[in-house]
Amino acid sequence: MATRLRVLNIVGSLELAGTEQYILRVAPRLRRYGIDVELCVLDRRGPLLETAKTADIPVHATKARTRRSRSVFYTGVAAVLEIASLIRKERYDIVHSYLFHAEAVGTPAARLAGTRRVIISRRAVSPRRPEEPHYFVLETLTNLLADELIANSRAVLKDTEQSERLLPRTRTVIYNGVDPSEYSLARPGQDQRLRLVTVGVLAPRKGQEYALKALRLVRDAGIDARLTLVGDGPDSGRLRTMAQVEGIEDHVVFAGGQLDPRPFLVEADVFVLPSRQEGFSNALLEAMATALPVVATAVGGNVEAIVDGEGGWIVPPEDSAALAEALIRSARSREELATMGVSNRRRVESTFSLDSSVDQLAQWYRRSREASTG
Repeated sequence: MATRLRVLNIVGSLELAGTEQYILRVAPRLRRYGIDVELCVLDRRGPLLETAKTADIPVHATKARTRRSRSVFYTGVAAVLEIASLIRKERYDIVHSYLFHAEAVGTPAARLAGTRRVIISRRAVSPRRPEEPHYFVLETLTNLLADELIANSRAVLKDTEQSERLLPRTRTVIYNGVDPSEYSLARPGQDQRLRLVTVGVLAPRKGQEYALKALRLVRDAGIDARLTLVGDGPDSGRLRTMAQVEGIEDHVVFAGGQLDPRPFLVEADVFVLPSRQEGFSNALLEAMATALPVVATAVGGNVEAIVDGEGGWIVPPEDSAALAEALIRSARSREELATMGVSNRRRVESTFSLDSSVDQLAQWYRRSREASTG
């Protein structure tokens, strides 16, 4: 029997976001492959802490929260030393960090502790970090210290290779995945009203403002439509004000952050993903697994997930008119919506299942250092 591998995943916190949800979905299933995953968070906060506890995933934490009055440099160095001490004590086989801030401290900590394999991830197209020059230097040094890089879409990997320097030579793409058996099927096109839903943090990169403007254009075209926004975040107040300014506040539902978006998905006709920036959206896969047609922007891995014209429509980002045109088309093609949704469900089953994602990640973790660099 193969020796069990011990992997430490490092991430900023366990807030309700795509990367964190993905980690918590794959970690328990990796046990079947003889891989035990523990987490280290820079800040012990977020609703997913309870999810980790329920899944019996050990969670370590730095003392970042208690150092917020100190300089960023002091906090970073202290976190590196703390994580290095944890790694030396627990003797993990692999340290795999996710997202910029976790990678910036996790990667040097792993190297300082003598970890055999150090992996970083790329999970969105640029920009992935603050714009100041010293962050670019820090990113480049992190790349230099890592052994391997895992991106969650081909688009993200290509963007990374074009925008960053001194990347690890060993790279791969492993898509996110969901378990389709956990999702009930929606029945799009059955209601007179066009029921639209989007799921994601309310933040500029998610582009919900374009969905609101598109909704006004759809209603101006004489179509009875309603949009539900599932999520919370820094743009909440601005988006609520925008709904009032656009005169659509009675047709927009702000559902807030939800640990389980499935009840909102199954009641919808069309899933809308108006993002400015994406990697490979978990929310998009959840909508596809629910058998919803999708209108999404041509950013990140969206074009790899959705077959344009078969599972929905791909539109340019930051273009409310194009988004509205696709939504109007969906409203006038009600009989096609269910067929598109079924196509998306089958695509998840065949290509983007959680089992497939876990299997690929497990096989990657199981690679020897010699094989991965050969």
